[in-house]
Amino acid sequence: MKVTSRRARLVGVLGLVASGALALSACGSDNTAGTGTPSSAGSSVGTSPVASTCATGSASGGGSTFQQNIELQWIKDYQQQCSGATLAYAGTGSGAGKSSFGNGTVDWAGSDSDLKASEQAAADKRCGNGNGTGNRAIQTPITAGAAVLTYNLGGVDNLQLSAPTIAGIFEGKITSWDAPQIKADNPGVALPPTKIVPVHRSDKSGTTNIFSSFLRADAGAAWTLGSGETLDWPGGQSGNGSNGTTTAVKQIKGGITYTELSFAKLNNLPFAKIKNAAGDYVAATGDSVSAGLADAKVDTTHGDIRVVVDYASTNPAAYPLSAVTYVITCNAGNKNAALLKGFFSYALNAGTAVDDELGYAPLPHSIATAAKAQVASIR
Repeated sequence: MKVTSRRARLVGVLGLVASGALALSACGSDNTAGTGTPSSAGSSVGTSPVASTCATGSASGGGSTFQQNIELQWIKDYQQQCSGATLAYAGTGSGAGKSSFGNGTVDWAGSDSDLKASEQAAADKRCGNGNGTGNRAIQTPITAGAAVLTYNLGGVDNLQLSAPTIAGIFEGKITSWDAPQIKADNPGVALPPTKIVPVHRSDKSGTTNIFSSFLRADAGAAWTLGSGETLDWPGGQSGNGSNGTTTAVKQIKGGITYTELSFAKLNNLPFAKIKNAAGDYVAATGDSVSAGLADAKVDTTHGDIRVVVDYASTNPAAYPLSAVTYVITCNAGNKNAALLKGFFSYALNAGTAVDDELGYAPLPHSIATAAKAQVASIR
């Protein structure tokens, strides 16, 4: 990929994010997709990956902001090749996506966290379970990536952070960028006495779940807030969605937030190397994400594919905030099954060609193989 092509695609995705934010509001039911689909303003230099199977019809999705940027790129590329397909996706947060799927306002949900019992029950009911059909909602891994700590601190481009230090920052116990704990993580680096402004998600977020699960696993007693999609934050500022938190940090001197690598790249913000359980500071890259997922376990006890990430992996090459993100559909009873199968098959195959340039990573081979088989079985 030429540098000019990479930059053009990144700029294009910025336009897609803006247009995609409006898409879900126009979607009223399973049968209708919103008119706010990606526009030609997001055109990229170079050739889009080739879709092997085109399907027709309309479908809308919403939820995870973790997968938002690559979803919008997949949609644009798929629609360019498959003229009979109309797709839309809005990054509303994992919690909102699961709720929207359960109440039938989207055809698929994006989520970085598993369906809870109540969410599963609502989603199963939407799919027709209880009417003698046996239909239920299923999770399918769709891509992998990294949550990163991105920050606004002029002159500091190579920040390193350990889990206890990150915990102290977001619990409001470390308040200055020249604090001893941050200096210990960054020997020899000139750190300013700038006030730290931590920014967290205000919405029900799978990224918050990833971030807090990592701290629960790696920060020890320094982290006291537990894990989940929402937390009882002691202070700091908040933003809605990954775009909201990233935009806030871009505007706040001394700001720091957790977000997806793709949002840090799109906003030209630096992101810290994170200390893993092996004691190494590792940057988020495709290779380090793959290493971070190498020890992940697959749980199939729910009748679908759920990946259990080892945030405390002792692999020296592992990036500890690596994660898998899912699409949620019905196993059967989807009103637009052919289109969902065609689009998700494209994402898991040819669509992986844009992983690296947009800040994502391919799923581990065994998980990708299982995901492709599960997509093929959707009806």
